[in-house]
Amino acid sequence: MVIAIGIETELWSRIIRMLRNEGWKVLYKYDNFDAGIDFDFIILKKDSEEILFAWDNWFEGEIKCREDQMKHIEQHLGITFKLGEPENLKPEIIELYRKQAN
Repeated sequence: MVIAIGIETELWSRIIRMLRNEGWKVLYKYDNFDAGIDFDFIILKKDSEEILFAWDNWFEGEIKCREDQMKHIEQHLGITFKLGEPENLKPEIIELYRKQAN
């Protein structure tokens, strides 16, 4: 798995829309009062694969997925993501929201 960081908000949202149009389903969406204002977390699923999305208003968007899926997104949009250490897609945060998804 690789993690793209620092993804501009509009691009992050566009990627989610693109993947949903490709048949990805929302397994979980953060729905607290600050969703989309201060923080967001989304799990998309297709077959047995998941893509994790997190966003906050300080660090913007992050995406965690298999490397080949990340390459697919990059090629489709003609961009190259910056990979690195996440602020919001850390194991303890993922575990917290994964529990809520089940």
